[in-house]
Amino acid sequence: MSTKGIRDFRPKLHFTTPKGWINDPNGLVFYGGKYHLFYQHHPHDTCWGPMHWGHAVSDNLIQWEHLPIALYPDEDGTIFSGSAVADTNNVSGLQKKDGEIPIIAFYTSHGEQEVQSIAYSYDAVNFTKYEKNPVIENPGIPDFRDPKMFWNPIRDCWSMVLAAGDRLMFYASDNLLNWEKTGEFGNDKNPGNHAHGVWECPDMIPFKHENKTIWLLLASMGGTPEKESVMTQYFLGDFDGDKFICTYPFGYVEQLDSGWDNYAGVTYSNIEPPTFIGWATCGKYADKTPTGDYCCTMTLPRVLSIEKTSKGPRLATFPTALEGNFCKGTSIEGETFMLRIEGMGACCVALTNDAAQVLKFGVDSENQLFIDRSKAGAVDFSEHFASDTFSIRKAERFYDGVYSLEFIFDVSIAELFVDKGTRSMSMVCYPDTPYTNVSVSGDAKMQIYNLK
Repeated sequence: MSTKGIRDFRPKLHFTTPKGWINDPNGLVFYGGKYHLFYQHHPHDTCWGPMHWGHAVSDNLIQWEHLPIALYPDEDGTIFSGSAVADTNNVSGLQKKDGEIPIIAFYTSHGEQEVQSIAYSYDAVNFTKYEKNPVIENPGIPDFRDPKMFWNPIRDCWSMVLAAGDRLMFYASDNLLNWEKTGEFGNDKNPGNHAHGVWECPDMIPFKHENKTIWLLLASMGGTPEKESVMTQYFLGDFDGDKFICTYPFGYVEQLDSGWDNYAGVTYSNIEPPTFIGWATCGKYADKTPTGDYCCTMTLPRVLSIEKTSKGPRLATFPTALEGNFCKGTSIEGETFMLRIEGMGACCVALTNDAAQVLKFGVDSENQLFIDRSKAGAVDFSEHFASDTFSIRKAERFYDGVYSLEFIFDVSIAELFVDKGTRSMSMVCYPDTPYTNVSVSGDAKMQIYNLK
């Protein structure tokens, strides 16, 4: 029986809105000494609907202050995903007085066609929509959205990567207002997965790795009726100032996160190291989850890096520092905790509660990271969630031998990391009562930490 309305599943560390629906994180920018999180938001219901940009700020990316809605739908359409940057050099000419740094938010206006629009602000709270919107017209395709701006050091200007159906398009601008197309990536002649739906929510980030620059390109896919898998794929390569070139082709497409509940994530502008937040609920069942007045959450913030593996360079994602108290024994106190496991060979960690429900994770005999939530709690709210496809996830490690697992559980969401975060899995689950005990089998040692 579903637990909807009976139990409070709201996480303590993961971001949620006070009420209503959220999905993609938008406009991640560090501005005025604060981390700003804008996000896709339907304030009047717990299912997807007319999209607004919700808004919250934080000093530490964990405790958030909720602010008024930043962008409302208008005559051009609802407000789909996008990004924001601080125009510190006033290239836009929108600065009105000395010392005032405009923040420029770029978003998709979703109306009869998807076009790209701008809003600007002098306090990152109150936004004015640009009078000459849209600034990028639709080229005649149904899917044309999710602009992500980034600094282009080759051309010494701003660039943007846009999702355009089965590919990504690149644009450049000297003033953040007038844009020219410079290239594409992801068509039939380029690598990438096209079987799981249109590409969405791209990002471009440079890294220094072994005395050279490697560019990371992200692209999410939301699945199709035939291919239910949702995923954020990534590519590593070069950027020539006009377009991305994949120089590390993989035998199969690499995923940023191998769980079901990390989608549409992007990184903050104006900070180092690159810091990522994703939407931590799968769209296949998000509006059915038993969470009451609010619906969906965000992942914990993760620092991104490029790590050397036996299979070449790979992306690593690892949560930012969390405060915790070490606990002795195998009893769990509270619903927000972290487990650290050092192991060799197969191991299985099992979390149990007094309802005889169990959440399992670990490394299997084939050297695969895994999570099994098939008996972890309520599942009958969604046929997708209850299916074998969505219950168990596995992914091969990039290393052999000794491993370190970091597992963070926060009331109703688990995030699992192995080998410096080169593999990770995010999975929501809804136990009828809190997990109170943990056991580990195999050649492994475990430590428990209560998180604040």
